[in-house]
Amino acid sequence: MTLKDTLRSHALSHYPILYVVTHDDAEVDKLIADIDDSRKIIEWNMARGLVHFVNKQSMMEWCDLATALDNLLDQELANHFIVIRDAHMGLRNQPLAIARLKALVSKMLEDDDMQVTVFLVSSESYVPRELEKFITLFDLPLPDETAIRQIISEYADAYEVEVTEEAYGKLALAFQGLSRYEIGQLINRGYQQDGMIGIEDVDLVQNEKSQIIKKSGLLEVLTVSEKLEDIGGLEKLKPWLRQKAQIFADWPAARSFGVEPPKGVMIVGMPGCGKSLTAKATATLFDLPLLKMDMGSLMGKYVGESEANMRRAIHVAEAVSPCVLWVDEVEKAFVGIGSGSSGSEVATRLFGFFLTWMQEKTKQVFVIATANDISCLPPELLRKGRFDEIFYVDFPNEQERNAIFKVHLNKRKKLKLGSRIQLDQLARSTDGYSGADIESVIKEGIEKAFVDGRVELDTDRLLNVINATQPLSQVMKSKIEEQKALLEKMKIKPAS
Repeated sequence: MTLKDTLRSHALSHYPILYVVTHDDAEVDKLIADIDDSRKIIEWNMARGLVHFVNKQSMMEWCDLATALDNLLDQELANHFIVIRDAHMGLRNQPLAIARLKALVSKMLEDDDMQVTVFLVSSESYVPRELEKFITLFDLPLPDETAIRQIISEYADAYEVEVTEEAYGKLALAFQGLSRYEIGQLINRGYQQDGMIGIEDVDLVQNEKSQIIKKSGLLEVLTVSEKLEDIGGLEKLKPWLRQKAQIFADWPAARSFGVEPPKGVMIVGMPGCGKSLTAKATATLFDLPLLKMDMGSLMGKYVGESEANMRRAIHVAEAVSPCVLWVDEVEKAFVGIGSGSSGSEVATRLFGFFLTWMQEKTKQVFVIATANDISCLPPELLRKGRFDEIFYVDFPNEQERNAIFKVHLNKRKKLKLGSRIQLDQLARSTDGYSGADIESVIKEGIEKAFVDGRVELDTDRLLNVINATQPLSQVMKSKIEEQKALLEKMKIKPAS
């Protein structure tokens, strides 16, 4: 059943308020007009107050929503649709508007012959508690792959240009998450640049999606250059990620073969052992944009604002798919769940929404969740079906420490290195060191070499730094031992 059929069914069944969440005003106008052409339609919007729905001409001198609803309460409204646009702005912190809308609903419910439906239309949902039982929420769906191909075809016919099947596939994937209006604008721009509609327009689409992310203010786009080769160790995690990269690289064929869309991976374990670096290197490997979600930035001061921000952030991530979404220190996002505090209630609702999305998402958003303290994570997040796999990153073994020293020394190409730095000796001397500890040792060694007269960096100088360093495994010994015991008990797959 289409959204139009669903809305028509609800309207005929006397549901009083239908709330459509969308940014696309033109699309929702067409949808409402097509539901029942026998209904008269009155609209209120922030810009002009009460207006005629079709031509947006003013019906009376501008008025706020509370005044408009007071006016409507006195009118004969049989066989009407009432559209309240920008509903979140008209209702938020407006108790009189909420009370009058509730009074209008009561009037509608008292008389079955009125045949009146209120449509709240907004870019975000805001549901006052007083109206909860009267409101049914809907999201206006974005065009799917079939609809996108049809849009491309319509523009190709209008411009009288040929579009290859490869271009159809690439553009249909790139346009996912955009509205019909945005897709049309981008096709127009691409055609104006070179007179064609083709694969070369994909870069234009990605640039537009970057703008969507920046304008949202809820996600951060990271520029990354890190590669898996820059990470020492993790020899079980790396092949797993390369397998997922192959699927993303040839997704149409993988989907036709029956492959499910990759959901993501959770990487837990010790601080400074490469979890964040892996997230960045994964985006490079997949050749996809990396988005970082800061859960703290989603928390709002109004009731329901945090949940609305979470929905918007997820919507933005899906709009720019395919992409990699990195949720760093995910355990801090859902801390306090079940404690009974007001903050716990918000965290619980956010957690529930995130879990449902992870379970049911169909868009190509590959989620990388990283966590230091697995004991703080709700068990529901760890069960199969949320993520494709969970990996545990431990402190590197001797062979991995050797590789980490080599990676960090090779990165510093301008460095004056002693002719015989003994990597094996350095690796043996750094038992219990994290990758971050090893990098810190090299940086400190370089500083000392400079201060000592810009001499070569050699094994002895690095060993002196190591002997003076207290690694994280010693500083947080008891906590780390607890973590290791818990991870071993849960039988989480090691990354190395």
